[in-house]
Amino acid sequence: MEIRITEPSRVFRATSGGAGLNAEHRCSDGSPYLSFHLFSEHDGITEDIAVLLPSCVAPRLVGAALAYLEAAQGAEAGEQFVQALLAARDQSAQMLAAEMAAREAAAAACCEAGYRTQGREHTCRGTQPST
Repeated sequence: MEIRITEPSRVFRATSGGAGLNAEHRCSDGSPYLSFHLFSEHDGITEDIAVLLPSCVAPRLVGAALAYLEAAQGAEAGEQFVQALLAARDQSAQMLAAEMAAREAAAAACCEAGYRTQGREHTCRGTQPST
């Protein structure tokens, strides 16, 4: 990714979204792509789009956006952006750890129920993520 001034063929204004990894697509260094699922709600119309971005390229893209932000609004705006980015990372890490712990606990409960009833009872239905 590089700094350049271009006009997009279509503007998608995201109003919410989520992020993750996509292991099906990999960078040349073997790292997974970042996956952004963006949603847009305007004038009663809802749209969504998935954007896959090579994780080896993402820092350059965010860095370029930060440079534009600082050029337009000053270094303090850039520092506030970086601090917000780090705070969001910390909050997301806590949420991810809690979700993983809940899934592990549900899987352990399922295994325990199956073991105690010789396979007749499982409590794991509905606890595994759907694909």
